[in-house]
Amino acid sequence: MHQIRLSPFPALMALRVVIVAICASACLLALAGDLEEADIAYARKDYSQAIALYRKAAAQGEPIAQFKLGGMYTRSEGTPQNHREAVSWFTQSAAKGYAPAQNSLGVRYEKGQGVIQNSTRAAVLYREAAEQRFGLAQVNLSDLYAKGMGVTNDIVLAHVWSSLATVNGEGRATRKRPALERAMTPLQLTEASTHLGTMFARGRGVAQDVKRAARYFRTAATQGYVVAQYELAECYDKGSGETQDYKQAAAWYEKAAAQGHARAQASVAYMYETGQGVVQDTKRAAHWNLQAALQGDAIAQYNLGAMRESGRGVAQDHVEALKWLNIAEVNGSKQATDSRRLVESLMTPEQIAEAHKRASDWMKKNAR
Repeated sequence: MHQIRLSPFPALMALRVVIVAICASACLLALAGDLEEADIAYARKDYSQAIALYRKAAAQGEPIAQFKLGGMYTRSEGTPQNHREAVSWFTQSAAKGYAPAQNSLGVRYEKGQGVIQNSTRAAVLYREAAEQRFGLAQVNLSDLYAKGMGVTNDIVLAHVWSSLATVNGEGRATRKRPALERAMTPLQLTEASTHLGTMFARGRGVAQDVKRAARYFRTAATQGYVVAQYELAECYDKGSGETQDYKQAAAWYEKAAAQGHARAQASVAYMYETGQGVVQDTKRAAHWNLQAALQGDAIAQYNLGAMRESGRGVAQDHVEALKWLNIAEVNGSKQATDSRRLVESLMTPEQIAEAHKRASDWMKKNAR
């Protein structure tokens, strides 16, 4: 029989844990103290004292101190200007996810200060900071999109990031955005509005605001922009940013569906099949499921297979049912697996073989 072995001196080990925790807390407090003293010294323009204290905290891995130290080397405060040294400290701070450092390092790469000029690397760094709602980085990223430097020239994304920078309090973006808008077509403005709706809906680069997102979607949707129509339908369907209203959801889904939006086609098909927000109509449900299925939507492919199997809204046909269930399964529908097995149990080997052939031929032709 194996004996249970207890760790020796459990009380002593617990004491060690407490001591380590106390030491760690003390180190953090000391680090915070150094940083605060450095800020005070910097505010009174005692740069020699400030840089010494920032360097002390930076050497211990404090990202704010690393960033501020890099800034002092950039601006020649308390030390000769040294872009390479600045880059070293910005890099260490940026690696810890500190947005101001990511932006400042991006500027060095954009200008080629202390590093080989690299607009692509600058764009990556600006985006990392921009995603954290850092307005200055959003303006800089907007500028790169407007110029096509380090990224594909895209005036729509230039407008989007400039707009987010304005919301995040960056005055320079407010002044620059009118010029961007004058250079944009009506279609580009509606596309930008849709992008902004998505950013606010997801809280990307800006505080999440589903009501504001819905307003942006509505602006673009009423001008016929298909993606915005689908997103606005989702707002009504889920009650996100709009009062839940299935009738409105179905109406906007169908508008987007009529323009060929596959997910909208599958969604409005479901609403017609269940009578949610519309008068139940299984024939229209089958129609929209077919349109979405032909575009490769796995959910619609599964639903079409199920409707074919039961004869809901369309002629019953086990071979066609199995064909669509096979395609849906290949495209990742887990529901299709069980349904496929059930349908196969009702079919002859010849019918099963024909269904598999139809599915294979369809997938080869459509590559979906």
